[in-house]
Formats: sequence, C-alpha cells, structure tokens
Amino acid sequence: MPQYVNVEKHRFAAYIKKADEFFQSLKEAVQAGRWEAAGLAAIHCVISSSDALTTYHLQQRSASERHQDAAQLLKRLPLPGGLQDKIKQFIDVLEMKNQVEYDAVPTSEKDALQMAKQAERFYSWAKANLPK
Repeated sequence: MPQYVNVEKHRFAAYIKKADEFFQSLKEAVQAGRWEAAGLAAIHCVISSSDALTTYHLQQRSASERHQDAAQLLKRLPLPGGLQDKIKQFIDVLEMKNQVEYDAVPTSEKDALQMAKQAERFYSWAKANLPK
C-alpha cells in the first residue's frame, strides 16, 4: 500500500526551494561535465519538484521508497492536460536512480544529458503550476 504523509499546504515552498537549488546544481554539473553529479541533481530536482506539487495541490507527499507510489500521487493532481507526459518524465529520471547512485558503471554523458533534459522539463512544469 502506498505510503503518503499529510503536509500543510504552505510547506510546498520548502520543497520548491530545494528543487531550485538542485536545478541550479544540475546546470552547473552539466556545464562542468560532472555526469554523476548531474544525474544525482536531476533525481533530487524531480523528487523535490514532485513533493512541492503534491504538497500544494493535495496536501500530501509520498513517503514511500517506491517511485511508482510517488507517480500514483502525481496522477491525482488537478492539473489540465499533459499530466501523463510529465509523469513519464518523472519516472524516466527516477528509473536511473539505482544506476547513478549504486552501480559501478559510470553515468555516461548521454544518460546524464537525457536526465537533465527530462528533469528540466518536469521542474519547469512544476514551477508553472505553483504560486510564485
């Protein structure tokens, strides 16, 4: 059963601030060619962006270690069009988590750039669906 925790709506600001910092770190890592750092920043950027969205719109966030549970929560967002594409971007980035964090094989430039592209799209969408 998915593990969700109730969160006060105003707490979204803390999560989007984290996402902002991870996104800045992602851009810096890509520019410097630090592919492992870019991959980790992309992962944490989408997680924090997701937490900000679900906290603001649903007053919940995922506390599960299963990324599919967080994706299920995203499906409940009351946002117009394109939700499935955004959830796919979220999942695509998170599917690389074990490889980036634990695998002995280095993260390739190609994989890091793909993760960065998906993370940027998801993060930008999250920002557009939250108060300034």
